[in-house]
Amino acid sequence: MRKIFNTSLFVLLAYILPLLGRPGLLLHPKALLLMAGAAILFLTQPTLKLEEAREERNRDRNSVLLILLLSLASAAAPVLDWAYWHPQRHHPAAVLIGLGLMAGGIGLRIWSILALGALFTPTVQIRQEHQLIQTGPYRWVRHPSYLGAFLALLGGAVVLESWIGIAICLCLMSIAYYIRITLEEKALVEAFGEKYIQYQEQTFRLVPFFW
Repeated sequence: MRKIFNTSLFVLLAYILPLLGRPGLLLHPKALLLMAGAAILFLTQPTLKLEEAREERNRDRNSVLLILLLSLASAAAPVLDWAYWHPQRHHPAAVLIGLGLMAGGIGLRIWSILALGALFTPTVQIRQEHQLIQTGPYRWVRHPSYLGAFLALLGGAVVLESWIGIAICLCLMSIAYYIRITLEEKALVEAFGEKYIQYQEQTFRLVPFFW
């Protein structure tokens, strides 16, 4: 029930409220596509509990809340730009590229969650049974689930052909994931020591061949 509530709240804030001034676009195929993508992302990941965020505050430093807020802004910004400035803009190539990014990002996110299984958590935390997973997408990238979410958000902005939205998404999510990854890798180095340092040397942090 909480997962459905969180999903509905995000869709409401990111897509429905920004379109209230243009109600005719609420059922536009592009808007429905983005809402469906967001719903899939939320429904296929563990539920964030505020109690958990409070318990892990010292290690997580509220990075999960930062990611949620900046994800919300990154999703809403292109919707606003599209709806109020260029709702008629439509190039099939851009839509196809955006769809590809969304599908690839959602697929990568789900694959990453499945690869970690019970070890995947919304907040930064280290459990007693924690293991260093280096299979699946973790063979190449240390944080593929973040890359997947990033690509899905970026793909939504591309589908809407919102260049301002693309720039906002790139800036905000880069900040969010830089902060989160820095905290997470500090915790993992403390937990696994030299083993994790070697893993860092063999893989990319977020974007293959770049960072």
